[in-house]
Amino acid sequence: MKKIIILGGSGFLGKLLINRLQKENFRVKTMIHLNDIDIKTPKFKGNILSNSFIEKEISKGDTIVNLIGQYSSDISDFTNLNIIGGINLLNACVKKKVKRIILISTINVYGENMENSSKETDVITTKDSYGVVKATTEKIYKDYSDTYGFDVTILRLSHIYGPNKKIGIISVLLESVIKNKRYTLFNNGKQLRDFLYVDDVLDGIINAIKLPQSKFQVFNISSNIRYSLNDVVKIIENISHKKMKISLNPKVPDEKCIWANNSKSKRTLKFNPKIDLKKGLDITYKSLLK
Repeated sequence: MKKIIILGGSGFLGKLLINRLQKENFRVKTMIHLNDIDIKTPKFKGNILSNSFIEKEISKGDTIVNLIGQYSSDISDFTNLNIIGGINLLNACVKKKVKRIILISTINVYGENMENSSKETDVITTKDSYGVVKATTEKIYKDYSDTYGFDVTILRLSHIYGPNKKIGIISVLLESVIKNKRYTLFNNGKQLRDFLYVDDVLDGIINAIKLPQSKFQVFNISSNIRYSLNDVVKIIENISHKKMKISLNPKVPDEKCIWANNSKSKRTLKFNPKIDLKKGLDITYKSLLK
């Protein structure tokens, strides 16, 4: 079986992905940067911002899954990891003739969409820095795919949640109810978001790895369902049997609605989310209590 190279394996999603791949008997090799990870798989040290960070570790026939460059409050670091790091990776793949790359991106590239869930063919309209950097990164990968014949798969993920995830609105709200802390919801809690439980995300990534694919493809790994943050609060209150301390602020600091259509992934990747928001929140809440 071909080797899978994981970049970003020490993060929340990376660790779980490695475990799943190992259970399915994939050959996995993981890049670590500063901190080692407690996973029994071949590892190598590297820094995606270094020109030659991966050349010695990859070979023709490998599949590279790049999870590096997820959300960061440091916009300079976030930009460098995505754009400069992406160019370094792509140049190394040109040199070593590696043709298959899977890039983990986000449905935030679509920007606000109040009418219909965003499709892979929709025009990118994002205006926030996170979505702009990710959209630019995707464009660079497409240019390399067109120029050098790479097989590139872009996976645009929904807002992920699940046990042990430390950041994100779901994590913050669950922490608030457990610690009885007050939290402020902007746009009076009416922001609409597309949430996806982490096990369903892993299914989508692994199905993409297994898919015989050529050239450039984009898939939404999403629920195709939007919930307001007020909806999320109500579900958490029902699960926890507690009244949350929520303040509402009418200010709208970001997009009112981000959600994505998953019909292409269902059709081509056989992707079928199994955990709805209520069940996923219940699992995550109980995990935090432990």
